[in-house]
Amino acid sequence: MPGPDPDRLLIEEHNPRFARVCFQAYDWTGNNGNRRKRAMAILRRLRWGTWRCRGCGDELPDYVRADALYCGNKCRKKAARERRAARSAGCCDA
Repeated sequence: MPGPDPDRLLIEEHNPRFARVCFQAYDWTGNNGNRRKRAMAILRRLRWGTWRCRGCGDELPDYVRADALYCGNKCRKKAARERRAARSAGCCDA
């Protein structure tokens, strides 16, 4: 019998005021500390309003890390290209 998906968290309510994050627990081991910490970190970011992608502004999917800043490689690489362009444009203006 397969165990619950270790990275699966369920964001049940996306409203920051009433945010709710659930996770699947291991019944037979009782070792749920990391899942609980990840759920609490995501809940904290939902309440603070920082659970959004810095690239596109959409809400982050529930399968990304709790400290993720971008929803995927596309947004991360786009932001890096924009930073490089801004840095190179700023150094040559004299």
